[in-house]
Amino acid sequence: MVHPRDQDGRWRYIEEECIISVPTFMGDRQLFRICEMEKTDDEVTVAALPVFLDCADDCYLMDVRPTNKNGQEALNIMTAGSRYSGQSDITSVSTAYFEGRSLADAISGSGDPTFLGRWGGEILYDNYKIIINERIGGDYGVEARYGKNMEGIEYCLDMAGVVTRIVPMAYNGYKM
Repeated sequence: MVHPRDQDGRWRYIEEECIISVPTFMGDRQLFRICEMEKTDDEVTVAALPVFLDCADDCYLMDVRPTNKNGQEALNIMTAGSRYSGQSDITSVSTAYFEGRSLADAISGSGDPTFLGRWGGEILYDNYKIIINERIGGDYGVEARYGKNMEGIEYCLDMAGVVTRIVPMAYNGYKM
């Protein structure tokens, strides 16, 4: 979001870690937490994440075991006793044990198991509710093409994580 430094001083209320409410396709009042901010003489630019992702810091799964459950039943078990909720149309049955993980990590983290790894689906955030369905959205025949319905494009390239050489090493320290 980019907000100008207005005469009324509303820009002063935009601070790190604050929650902003903005209209989206999901509704008029979707909540986002500001995670990055840049202030200049003319404007305030912020990046914000869906407020559901706060669960990475305040919803910890000590020992949660959805066993032989479909997507909705698993989300009910995972979010029980928290301010977060889940909705899913996934009917496939699976089992996962989540021990010592945050809710966000258990849903889509890098470790195994995760909700997405076991049940699959696509994610949509709706304030403090997560929707994980077999498919979110659809193919409505719309395409965005440069020169047809776009006047410009901006991108940022980060080569910091690019690996150009791999050195294999055996368990006993031998190298190729």
